Amino acid sequence: MKSIIKKRLGENSGRLMNCLAFAAGLIFLSLPLLLPGCAGSSHEITFTTDSDKALQLVLEGIEKQDNFFHDQARALFGKAVALDSQFAIAYFFWALSSPSNEDAQARFKLAAQYMDKASQPEQLLIKSHIAMMHDSTGKAHDLLEELVRIKPKSMRAHYLLGNFYYRQQEWDNAEKELKASIDLEPSFAAAYNLLGYLYVNTQRYPEAIQALKKYSELRPNEPNPHDSMGEIFLAMGDYENSIKQYRRALSIESDFIYSRIGIGHNYVFMGDFAKARETYEEVFRNARNSEDTNNAFYWISVSYIHEQNFDKALEIQHRQLEYARGLNDIYVQANVNWRTGAIFYQLDMFDSCLFYMNAVREIYNRPDMQPGMKDTYMRDTYGAEAIVLTRLGQRDEVNKRLAEIKKSAIETRDRLVLMHFAGLEGVISYWNKDYETAIKKLSEADPLSAYHKYYLGMAYYQSGQREKAADLFRQVVEFNRNGFNYALVRPLAQKMLSSFESAS
Repeated sequence: MKSIIKKRLGENSGRLMNCLAFAAGLIFLSLPLLLPGCAGSSHEITFTTDSDKALQLVLEGIEKQDNFFHDQARALFGKAVALDSQFAIAYFFWALSSPSNEDAQARFKLAAQYMDKASQPEQLLIKSHIAMMHDSTGKAHDLLEELVRIKPKSMRAHYLLGNFYYRQQEWDNAEKELKASIDLEPSFAAAYNLLGYLYVNTQRYPEAIQALKKYSELRPNEPNPHDSMGEIFLAMGDYENSIKQYRRALSIESDFIYSRIGIGHNYVFMGDFAKARETYEEVFRNARNSEDTNNAFYWISVSYIHEQNFDKALEIQHRQLEYARGLNDIYVQANVNWRTGAIFYQLDMFDSCLFYMNAVREIYNRPDMQPGMKDTYMRDTYGAEAIVLTRLGQRDEVNKRLAEIKKSAIETRDRLVLMHFAGLEGVISYWNKDYETAIKKLSEADPLSAYHKYYLGMAYYQSGQREKAADLFRQVVEFNRNGFNYALVRPLAQKMLSSFESAS
């Protein structure tokens, strides 16, 4: 299931999650529900509407969204609110299926506006998501726990709480809630999908495959089970079986772009960058909306970074920035400016890096920026600037930014954000040649961040612990969760491993 930005396995790819400093985004949750008073379990969450037809459309839309047919789902949710203009949960799911952040915000506002007409469980669901949007992870957790408290026998309530714990990398708690969901309803397909990703993130590959086989049995005519299996094999480095599974998904649904992108990732890790870009270009040609087009821009740029062709990567970033300006999409503009700055940092062009980080600051200070996203962009931008300023020797400016980031990170009560802050401190300690502190802090960072793992390897290398360094570089090279930050460090880790082999 692509539950956080599309899918969550490790790195932030638009489907996967990682960041140089911090990462945050909309949490996409799927929740099949029952009509109040209709046949079914009284333990489940119900929707509130005066229109049976509107409810039926929402249920059909959720079924589409569960299987990642977001365009079809959006159309159904739009028809539902045309029949019941105060149907809060319909606006909520419409927002989740939106192709742009700006469109999603407009729908979430309407869900909040009519929330008082919904049931308490519906309100808790909407409020928890709004809390995440506003950078209040701790509050979102409290609300989801309340949902489980009042609906203890709801498979969906347990699934949503498990989904939350998954994002926080609280694997034991996530597994407990997902299994509770399955115990209540053994045919709940989404829970098996997410459980499969949990197992692969904890390197329990046989269990991951078994969970996804069960998911496939429950959804035999859908592409996503094969897409998920393709991603699991990709993470394992089994490119042949990964491509086979992705192609099976495409044989079921030819425009299931996530599988097309997954095939491209396989070619990237196999070193065939031209073939990868041919695959990503197909997403351009078959784009159904702005999200698809932005995905194509993103992955083509990432492939050039893997190849260390930074001029071409910058060229693609510029094209995407112009595209986003044409749509007046401030969120994509902010993301592209940040990535452009990060590429210039990689080239040791610090003035250019700071220029683009300042461009991000100008965007996130706009009055139409979502408050929670403003805080996230602040942390990302200050984090990137802190690393640059460290290398320029401006310690006072670095400390000012670190203090602001730390304050914001603590306020979120978000475990992942705090882990990324530890990673940032570790990278800064590395550049200050304080390798002991760097090792300590980077060991506390997100274990699924290949970027921080690379710098942990470098800290061990600089402190003379070559075996530990080599093991970490090997882990980075074999990580196989594609994304922007991974592309920045994977080629460097490969070079370090090659130097060890040459020396031996």
